[in-house]
Amino acid sequence: MDDMSKTSLQIVYDGPALQSHEMEVRDLAPALLALGDLFEEANATLNDGRTKVSISVKGSFKTGCFAIDLGVTQSLIQQAQDLFAGNPVTAALNLVTILGLTGTTTKGVFQLIKWVRNRKITNVEIMSDGVVRIFCDEDHFETEERVLALFRNWKLRKAFQDVVHKPLQRAGIDYFAVREPHGDFAAVLDVEADTFVAPEQEEERLEENDRIATLQLVNIAFRDENKWRFFDGSSTFYAMISDDRFLHEVEAGDTRFGKGDLLKVVLREKKSMVGEQLKAEHEVVEVIEHRRSGVQLKLPITPRQ
Repeated sequence: MDDMSKTSLQIVYDGPALQSHEMEVRDLAPALLALGDLFEEANATLNDGRTKVSISVKGSFKTGCFAIDLGVTQSLIQQAQDLFAGNPVTAALNLVTILGLTGTTTKGVFQLIKWVRNRKITNVEIMSDGVVRIFCDEDHFETEERVLALFRNWKLRKAFQDVVHKPLQRAGIDYFAVREPHGDFAAVLDVEADTFVAPEQEEERLEENDRIATLQLVNIAFRDENKWRFFDGSSTFYAMISDDRFLHEVEAGDTRFGKGDLLKVVLREKKSMVGEQLKAEHEVVEVIEHRRSGVQLKLPITPRQ
């Protein structure tokens, strides 16, 4: 059994800046890297790590376009397992089709992004026959579940942004397309490029806890939402001070600080997920005690009689 799947496609950038048949490396290199990310994310999503995909540049750069060979290399052992599991891999040509980077489809990820035009998706229906209907109010787009899975992948959407939108922001580059022998497909003009800007990643709140903590002052700030820097014995972090009484004392000059001072506080910790990134925020909601720096020796002092 052949353990390699290959296909090729030609990506075109055009415009007045490319009439000399040259393209700035600073424009081209990020787009090429993003193309690699685009196919890697598509492959990882659809093939679940069972295959690897590599992007190589073929031929010379000319007339504002370049050709890319896409190769998908699969493990023979995994292929054998898939025969019994009934779970075949998505081959290179199918990846190109599902991404919509070919004239053989009008229902790929590219076409879906262009159809949505940054509108709010109001409903998604997954039919029993595998057809997916995506609604923007009364308007709808029909595709398949694999396209929907890639459309929801934020990293893939960001890669599309860097392949399409970013180069078209350069002066003199006003056209992107996939070129095939019988014409250009998946075409975008510079005035349409904003359609491919990836949406903001949504933040998912995970947990929120209050605890008593002793923190060492590292840096004090009276701007940027009163975010002070603390050390808790293992790491440093910024925390917003929301204790109005304490802040009033500081502003009035009733409380002064020195290097290494300690604060015993009620510390609120909030954790959330932004995309695949775990995010932690800290807030000092109450300052219980302020202990000045400087170590005093302990002596067996008897209180005055």
